[in-house]
Amino acid sequence: MPVLVTAAHRPLAKRIALRLLQEGGEVRAYGSGDTSQLRSAGAFVATGTADDEGRLESAMAEVHTVVHVGGGLLGERTEVDVGAARIMTTAAANAGVARIIVLSVPGASADHDEPYRRARGRIEELVASAGPPSIALRVNLLDTPAIRDALATGGFGPDVLGTEVAPVAGDDLVELVVAFDRARSRSEQGHLVVGADGPTRLTVGDWLDRVGAARPGRGSLLGRRLSAPGRTPLLADALTDGPWHSEPPHVLDAWGFAGLHPQPPAVGG
Repeated sequence: MPVLVTAAHRPLAKRIALRLLQEGGEVRAYGSGDTSQLRSAGAFVATGTADDEGRLESAMAEVHTVVHVGGGLLGERTEVDVGAARIMTTAAANAGVARIIVLSVPGASADHDEPYRRARGRIEELVASAGPPSIALRVNLLDTPAIRDALATGGFGPDVLGTEVAPVAGDDLVELVVAFDRARSRSEQGHLVVGADGPTRLTVGDWLDRVGAARPGRGSLLGRRLSAPGRTPLLADALTDGPWHSEPPHVLDAWGFAGLHPQPPAVGG
């Protein structure tokens, strides 16, 4: 049975869909932007917006697993992301989907004071109550060019740059999603929460230095994309209002569960 990846026009979701195609199974991609690369690679592409429940439900017909990536730290407004998740879970339940995998963040809670973690907590609740078995992957700070640029150009102070994180390389996250899809459960119910921290704990400032992403006062920022002004305070809150680690035994270790060994983010990667 196929797997469907939502928001497949976004870079991370597109990478996940392409990697799933390499596994040899049927992959469906649902998105509202450019998915031509996925179509040419062999994915079945359905074009539609995140709020089109009927079209999304049709795309989920006979689908085993839905991989819902969501907006991320630099994504849409949190209320938009929660609304998209609500529509996705309703469509999945109506279509008889067997399982949902959703990306989340350490410390996600519907009662959290910080907007991003509060939204992720609400999304986890929606997925857990949707009906199909589900998995929430609580991923530490994802190392992407966009995040590097946002942190390097945002003019952040010591409170943000001193936050301790454990960055996760994009390729490792993609492999983790593929591993969880590969190990398809026969369970007919249940919600599993797993944590995916990177292998190295260090401050945001030290991480930017290590990967070669210069920041104000520490070298040239030539060629880096400026952080969107409206996202800067939200990003600062998400970084400083933690936690940024998923401590066992409260949250299972995703890497050990999947038998993977993540690598530190590479310089320029």
